[in-house]
Amino acid sequence: MGEQTATRTPGAVPPPYLTAAEAAAHLRTTVQGVYALVKRGRLHPMPGRPGRLLFTRETLDRSLTTRRR
Repeated sequence: MGEQTATRTPGAVPPPYLTAAEAAAHLRTTVQGVYALVKRGRLHPMPGRPGRLLFTRETLDRSLTTRRR
């Protein structure tokens, strides 16, 4: 119901930053899961606007390859 789907032109460059919802889709988790990863220090958002989490794909991919136990 409240989902937005971005329409992209084939060959278009993806935006450099992902929102918490986009990061959740990239990591195959929920938005709450993303917030939990940030709270635990396992995922680091870009510095900037308070109250809004933005991530780069590189940061998300790095979090997938480096697991802390």
